[in-house]
Order: sequence, then C-alpha cells, then structure tokens
Amino acid sequence: MNEQRVAILNQLEALPALPATVSRVLQVTGDPDSSAHDLMVAILPDQVMCATILKLANSAFFGMPRQVNSVEKAITVLGYNEIRNIVVGKAVFTSCQSMCRNNRDAVNRFWDHSFHCGLAAKIIADELRLSASELFIAGLIHDIGKLIILVALGGGHADILVLADPTDFSRYLRESDTYAIGHDEIAVRLFNRWLFPRSLINAVGYHHRPQESPFNQVAPIIVQVADLLSLAHLNPQGPSAKDIYTVIEDFLPELKALWKNNGLDWSLNDFVRWQDALAISSDRDRAILSIMAS
Repeated sequence: MNEQRVAILNQLEALPALPATVSRVLQVTGDPDSSAHDLMVAILPDQVMCATILKLANSAFFGMPRQVNSVEKAITVLGYNEIRNIVVGKAVFTSCQSMCRNNRDAVNRFWDHSFHCGLAAKIIADELRLSASELFIAGLIHDIGKLIILVALGGGHADILVLADPTDFSRYLRESDTYAIGHDEIAVRLFNRWLFPRSLINAVGYHHRPQESPFNQVAPIIVQVADLLSLAHLNPQGPSAKDIYTVIEDFLPELKALWKNNGLDWSLNDFVRWQDALAISSDRDRAILSIMAS
C-alpha cells in the first residue's frame, strides 16, 4: 500500500473525537421526538458555542429583523438545522485550527479560499431555495482532507494548500495519484467517524465527482461550482467566472449534462452574476470567519 496513504489513514485514526457539545447537538437534532428545550440544554454548558451562535444569529449572514439575545430565541427563529450547521462548522473549524499550528500563511490562505467557497455555495443555494447554511458549511469544510494530508505528512507537503487554477480540472486526479487517496475521501472517512449528517457528508465527499453521489447530486454540484468561483475570486489576475464557464462548455460537456439532468439550467450569465455577488458578500460577511475562529 502507498506509504503516504497509510500515514494519512493513521493520522485520521489519531484525531480526537469532537467535543461533547457537538455529539449532543447531533443526537438531539437527529431525533424527531426531541424538543427545542432539549437542544438548548445540549448547547448551554458550552459558553463559547453559545456566543458563536448568538454572534452569527445577529450577523448580516442571517439577516434577522430583530436582535436575538438568547440561545433559546436563536433556536426558535433559526430552527434545528441552522443551529446544527453552526455547531458543526464551528467545531470543525476549531479542531482544524488546533491541528495546523505551522505553515500559517498557507493555512490562512486555505481558510480564505474555504470561506469564500462557503459564501459562493450559500449564494447559489439561496437562489435555488435550498439550505443556504448547510451549503455554506459544506463549502467552508470542503477541503478539510487537505489539512489532514498536511498534518500527516509534514510541512514539506504544504503545496497541497496552494490555490489551484480553477480551469485545471485534472488537479484532483494528480492528487489522488500522489497520495492514493483524495482529500474528499479523507473527509468522508472523518465525517462518518464523527457521525455528521448524511447530507453534509454527501455535499463535501463528492464535490469533485458529483456524478458519483448516491443521492442529491445537486449539493456536491453546488460545492464544486462554488469551489471554482472562490478560486477565481481570490486570484483576480487569473481565470474569471466567464473563463471557467467557457472551459466547462468547450471541454466538459458531461458536466453541463449533469447539471441539466439535475434541473440546473445554468448559463454564462449565472456564473458572472454569482461572481459579482461573491465580491459583495466577501466584503459584507467577512466577520463570519472571525466569529468562527474566535
């Protein structure tokens, strides 16, 4: 077996379990007979998580018309799934921050890309009237497997975090050949171990191969497109959203066919509109990344 793959899988096994708060929240939100009170009881002992929920609930991200001043109120106005998504996103972010104390510049660029991927996924999900917060979290954590590779193999592999050319659709295959495992499969293994919601695992685990998704191919398609838009946004001197769409149209007809089969009749105008919306969201919602990191 590839030695690098073995080291990566060993690193996965060595990762600690998520905090008890996350396990309790996932258990409560997965129980159809649970109540809002049960969810509040699961969260209240964790004051850092409570503060994160209240800050996010009162941010422009959710656009609440009134101040949300308690966790109980946040649960009521946001709902179970939104609270679950916040808790999961915060927990993963915190866990990975503690893992990667070296290569800070590369890691910071990694999170900047991940954050913008989340924002782009939210923009697309909003248009399709899907769970915008879940797609945001999926975008935020879509490349977590790359951090696992970096921790497992050491600083000499920091190039795994280099922001790629969004029109280079072969980069994922090269990565899989090098390590005998892709960062998306690593994420699936980790999130299954952490008992994450199936829908979130699907969105993250198939964002490079949405055609292989066993259900709901729309979610990984959104994360895939958001990934490309984020890369374009963070390198204004490189390919634009228009360039990305042109490459897909000219060289990847199977991808456009997959969109169409899933009811996604996207055009060049959609890509340009999303790129413009991402630029606005980047300025407006940057505080979200600080809240997650606090």
